[in-house]
Amino acid sequence: MKLPLEWLKEYADTKKSPKEIAESFTLLGLLLDKPIESDVLDLEHRMDRADWLSITGCARDFAAFECIKFVQPTVFDKPAQIPNKEDIVQIKVECPDLVHRFNTRVFKNIKVKESPDWLKQRLQAYGMDPINNIVDITNYVMLEVGQPLHAQDLSKFQKREIIIRRAQLGEAITTLLGETIKLDPDIFVLTQNGKPIVIGGIVGGWETGVDENTTEIVLDAGNYNQTNIRKSSRKLKIQNETVMRCDKFLHPKLTEWAIQRATYLILELAGGECYENVDWYPEDSSAKKMKFRYDRLKLISGMDFDKKQVRDILTRLEYVILEDTEDALLLEVPYFRTDVEVEDDAVSDIIRINGYQNIPSQSLESAPPDDVTPLILKFEDVIRNILVNLGLHEHITDPLVKADSLVPNQVRLQNSLNSEKSALRTTIYETLLPVVELYKKHRIEEAGLFEMGKIYKDSVGRTKPEYGDLEETRVVQVIYHNGKYSPKQISDYVKGLLSGLFTNLGIGNVSIVDNKDTFQILANKTVLGAITYDAFYLATEELIKHASLPKRIIHEFDKTHSEDFSCVIDIGKSFGPTLEKVKEFDKAIMDVEVVDEFQKNTRQKSILIRVTYTGKLDTRRLRELL
Repeated sequence: MKLPLEWLKEYADTKKSPKEIAESFTLLGLLLDKPIESDVLDLEHRMDRADWLSITGCARDFAAFECIKFVQPTVFDKPAQIPNKEDIVQIKVECPDLVHRFNTRVFKNIKVKESPDWLKQRLQAYGMDPINNIVDITNYVMLEVGQPLHAQDLSKFQKREIIIRRAQLGEAITTLLGETIKLDPDIFVLTQNGKPIVIGGIVGGWETGVDENTTEIVLDAGNYNQTNIRKSSRKLKIQNETVMRCDKFLHPKLTEWAIQRATYLILELAGGECYENVDWYPEDSSAKKMKFRYDRLKLISGMDFDKKQVRDILTRLEYVILEDTEDALLLEVPYFRTDVEVEDDAVSDIIRINGYQNIPSQSLESAPPDDVTPLILKFEDVIRNILVNLGLHEHITDPLVKADSLVPNQVRLQNSLNSEKSALRTTIYETLLPVVELYKKHRIEEAGLFEMGKIYKDSVGRTKPEYGDLEETRVVQVIYHNGKYSPKQISDYVKGLLSGLFTNLGIGNVSIVDNKDTFQILANKTVLGAITYDAFYLATEELIKHASLPKRIIHEFDKTHSEDFSCVIDIGKSFGPTLEKVKEFDKAIMDVEVVDEFQKNTRQKSILIRVTYTGKLDTRRLRELL
């Protein structure tokens, strides 16, 4: 979300520098996505906050955080004129599951021209090109309040109607950018005289666009099914400012506010008269109410808030306090805060506006919990690091595959939702190989890939296997492809990767044995996995039994302890022999290092050493040695 600071200051007047304003937004949860340029903040929008996709939404939180007044934009607050019957643009919605509200207004005798400089400059600061005053106003209001609008030239309508329906298979529309898009019934459109003129909530059509000859328009603001907008825009590969807002949960009341704001600007900048038109709103959305308890705030924040301070913050964020008791508040949630669902959402607002930096910190009263990560997971991390150092790239693939009667011992799902994902893989090779094909498609000659995961087998083969019949094995799978290599060269490279892995794991006495249809990998006569010309796999739970790792790697997955010891020696005396005695004191000692030393007096110096060990160590006897 781009935020021109000159625009922000219209609603939240501040003397802070751009850097200071950016720091405030960081504390609010809107981090800078890019460096500050030309007094414009490019804020990273991570939370599901539809109101943060508007200048006023950002300004409201900023004003609450800075304890300054938030100024609402000026709107048209007078009744619009009543139109003649023949001037009404009829609205019909044939897909009410996709349209929650469709608000319209008609303008006559307007003058389409270039926008004033202040309007053009604000759009350009945001990153949008000015077009004409009417189109610019719809874009301006969308950025300002977060509700997309659309204006259409009524002189280009063959019928004064807008019918909203699902598109028909084979229909097409030419957008304002001149791109022709084919439609299907998953997408809904605005039509007149049977022809699509707008893809609902996504993009307008060229046929009824506003130009310098336009004198009469219909302005609309729609609230749509955000799930459909999200799916349709991804399918059409259209991602614009309208989609970015419509695929969030906008409140239907926002259309009314946006229409009133746009009306004020149109009458100011384009003249003419405005007339009421149909506001299709079959089901009014009542305000959300929730109970807010002070003890819940204390439990989550760990802080004692002053009740007046809590009420003040909530009021600044435009919550309405309906009831105020000793223990709790009954709140009406602002309509634009569609992200607020439960009491803890309001609690987080209090903590956020009060400032995360004001949460007191204190030391733990007890030791942190022991590391309970299973040893095999730490061992697999070691394998992962080794393979990355050998130049391979890790991928994670879907373990669900298509059921195949020719694959023995395949585990089949009884409640599969997709015929292509109706069984579990018996090898990782079958799910990782398509990634190699993707590399080839993108003309990447070399692909060295690995995956750490599980394979699954039905050891019995019953039609309905019992739980005890199913086996899952942890494996690491490696695949190597190089379009410039012969099969033999690829085979040699794969063997080199296997050798490099075993060397780093300290595994010796390795052999490859031809066992009919597979070449098995053995270590000390134990089968660890199998190898082909372009790949190999190893069972990690078997592999760990044969690994003999250097101390530096053991530290990564073995439970270790460190303790500091000090000793005093005469100046000029070598500390080396004492250090060797410490290293040989107990087999549990993994490492000994000198941390610091300082001179106590003219005759003696003190040396601090750190001893790293596993298991138990008789530290009392070690101190006596020193």
